[in-house]
Amino acid sequence: MRLRQRLLTGLVTLLPLLVTLYFLGWVYTYSGSYIQGFLRLLNLEVPPTYLPLLPFAGLLSAAVLIYLVGALAENYLGRRLILSLERSLLLLPIVRDIYKAVQQIAHTLFGQKEVKFSRAAVIEYPRRGLYTLCFVVQPVGHRLPPLPEGYTAVLVPTSPVPASGMVILVPSEEVIPLEISVEDALKYVVSAGFLLPEKPQGPLTSLPQKAERPS
Repeated sequence: MRLRQRLLTGLVTLLPLLVTLYFLGWVYTYSGSYIQGFLRLLNLEVPPTYLPLLPFAGLLSAAVLIYLVGALAENYLGRRLILSLERSLLLLPIVRDIYKAVQQIAHTLFGQKEVKFSRAAVIEYPRRGLYTLCFVVQPVGHRLPPLPEGYTAVLVPTSPVPASGMVILVPSEEVIPLEISVEDALKYVVSAGFLLPEKPQGPLTSLPQKAERPS
């Protein structure tokens, strides 16, 4: 058991580091290949001495391009131009679906957080006796007729990518709040349950006791 636990601990520790290093290596190699291919289109050859510097030139060029597009998007005329290009892309059937999917992912990862989870909680899902961690979005109220009042929208995340979860409407009295931060709950989801909070911020809300069936 101790050997298995140490192997799992080592895996959880090394995996993020290895993935990060692999990603950085991929970006470094891709940037150099991109700049080298662009220079070949211009019939320009780079001396072998300067080849290791091409990835840095690619990263710098990408940063400058992103900055210029961001500055353009903040301008009125630039926004109109980008919206016109966006409308043209949305007219193409397959390209439209790809563009929307990438746009949603980009807004989720890098955009301003319009939706902020109020707290972490658990709900009895997918059946009675099983509890699933969720994030409270907001009470629904009367905004989804004919659904009556007294329901709360929660996001049930999936591991290891919480954003790929689904939104469920749950009776508000069945949402059990947890006395842990949203950040700790996200760590728990991303680590597939390995990283539990060391200690709660306060007394945990106890799970409701099942009513005894009459004999």
